Amino acid sequence: MKICFFGAGAIGCHFAARLAHSGEDVSCVARGAQLKAIQENGITLDRVSATNVHVRVSATDDPSTLGAQDVVVVSVKGYALANAVDGIKTLLGPDTPIIFAQNGIVWWYFYGLDPKGKERQIEALDPGRRLWNEIGPERALGGVVYSANGLVAPGHVRNTSPGRNWLCIGEPDGSMSERVKSIQAVFGKADMGPIAEDIRYVLWDKLMSNMATGPISCLTGSTVAELQADPRLHRLATIIMGEAMAIASALGTPIDIDPVERFKKTKGGSHKVSMLQDMEKGNQMEIDAMLGVPYELAQAAGIETPTLGTLVALLKQRARLMGLYRG
Repeated sequence: MKICFFGAGAIGCHFAARLAHSGEDVSCVARGAQLKAIQENGITLDRVSATNVHVRVSATDDPSTLGAQDVVVVSVKGYALANAVDGIKTLLGPDTPIIFAQNGIVWWYFYGLDPKGKERQIEALDPGRRLWNEIGPERALGGVVYSANGLVAPGHVRNTSPGRNWLCIGEPDGSMSERVKSIQAVFGKADMGPIAEDIRYVLWDKLMSNMATGPISCLTGSTVAELQADPRLHRLATIIMGEAMAIASALGTPIDIDPVERFKKTKGGSHKVSMLQDMEKGNQMEIDAMLGVPYELAQAAGIETPTLGTLVALLKQRARLMGLYRG
């Protein structure tokens, strides 16, 4: 199967390496030092609880040279999607599905949830509706990543999460379509996790954890383990999880779990969450998809989320002052 990873950061390289190692025809769209390293040396994946992998894959900064793909996996940050539309389009055949493997609320969220032709669209995640109008939500598959990774050096990924390292995929309408089954047959050979029968439930299961850990980690510099060890920060995180669950329920996806028990299952150890990694590296921060949009959806639905609102305001202001957020 021809699979292109559009956005070959730590996550993209992790799964690209595993699929290439299992025998698939994998290519990557990257840029800068990352592109040069992959072209010259391939991808090295150090795994905490499995055999390390080194593979050679095709890599370019010009996706039009790769031709139509069987599957495209988009793993760029949500704020970069609008600028990626033209490049993604060059990879598409008539029926090429696209797995949007991103954190937080996704641009196609209401497709398959709202009545056909009356779907709500989220301007903050799809400025000018280019993704919706030029690529089309009918191509979209959900992709939720359960895997902690960081770049040791360009082209060299270190995985730090023991146990599952999954890219769970699912149809927006919850169907067990032929395309998702055919992709899963390939992903399954690389042990990349099950099909999600309800991709929004899986999305919220991860998002509620990200919403709890991301802003507190960025404002305190703490790892997940440190948040869990401090009673006051632990309490704050579980309050945010509860508010996230209320938002999910209001949008039609009830999450039936105790926030305290869910936070116990949040893994990370000494690993810094991706939002904190971005802040410390001086990279633009992915605030809208993971925090800003959920808060706006809560307000639109009349859901009270005072703790989330306070933390979103604090984090946005800090990020603005650092030049890492323009919203």
